[in-house]
Amino acid sequence: MSAATVLIEICSVHGRVLARERITLTPDTHTFTIGRSAQADVTVDDAYVAAIHASVEITPEGKLLVSDLGSINGIVLSGKRYRGARDLELANGDMLKIGHTRLRVRTAHETLAPEKPDQIEPASIARNPAFIAIVAGLACVAQLAYNEWLGAPRDLAAEIVGTLITAMLAASAWVAFWALLSRVTQWEWRPLRHAAILLGVAAVFIALDGLLQLAWFAFSLPQWSVRGVVVGAIAFGCALYLHLSYASNMSARSAALVACIVPALLAGTGLWVLERRQMRDVNNIVTSLRIYPPALRLRSTAPVEAFFRDAAELRTGADAKRAAMPEEDEAGEIKDDDT
Repeated sequence: MSAATVLIEICSVHGRVLARERITLTPDTHTFTIGRSAQADVTVDDAYVAAIHASVEITPEGKLLVSDLGSINGIVLSGKRYRGARDLELANGDMLKIGHTRLRVRTAHETLAPEKPDQIEPASIARNPAFIAIVAGLACVAQLAYNEWLGAPRDLAAEIVGTLITAMLAASAWVAFWALLSRVTQWEWRPLRHAAILLGVAAVFIALDGLLQLAWFAFSLPQWSVRGVVVGAIAFGCALYLHLSYASNMSARSAALVACIVPALLAGTGLWVLERRQMRDVNNIVTSLRIYPPALRLRSTAPVEAFFRDAAELRTGADAKRAAMPEEDEAGEIKDDDT
């Protein structure tokens, strides 16, 4: 076997190359070792890697054979962990995980993809984070302004400006947090990518919530008070999963688990606190109705008699809550029923 050059790439969880090391194999030595010790041919700074953790052999045919050299944590290949395994075949370009370090071994036998054209294509623009962030941001601005207009406030311009400023400040803080986390874990800020995630999910969430509310109006359905919370929790979970995928070293399964548990806990806690607060407020009226043209009604509404019946029941319930509250004396102190 003639002398060969091997390129070892240390990669992030998303496959981005963090460091490269090139070694040359002589005709007599066609195997190199990986470990934490200085005696290893490829040294990695990882506390979960043994001093001499694994070896990689290059056969005359160009195949890569990986062997575990008695480590505690073994090696992970194609998502499966092997301990004490010998001569596992590693294809060119495949990711090998040793400890918490992901490596890719490249040889002269590797087949490279064709060179990418140095020109702007429509498909590449559509996948550009900056383009997605701009389009989604404009969609969010338009939908927020439309929602304020549907509410028919007295001062529409002031309401729109106030809503947009609040949304911009909140979005800036959110993107800054995830960009900082990306810088700490992935050595890249990635603000445009996180802005595209936030604004894209927000645009879809606002549109979906508006469509659901329009459908509720069109079909004269009873108001579902937790609709916004449920849709918001789903949107928050989707955004959290995407942020974690690009800003942390978590696996896809762990990120999905966090994205399901955290929004569920927040939504459940928020609904419980809101319900408790509303139970103590006898004058509370929950309403978030928007003004739509009557022509959008696809189903007739309830008769007027039903409206007055529901209003009477609402008043009766409010009176019952008021009567159940403890009385106060002239000094504003609550009277004790036993005195």
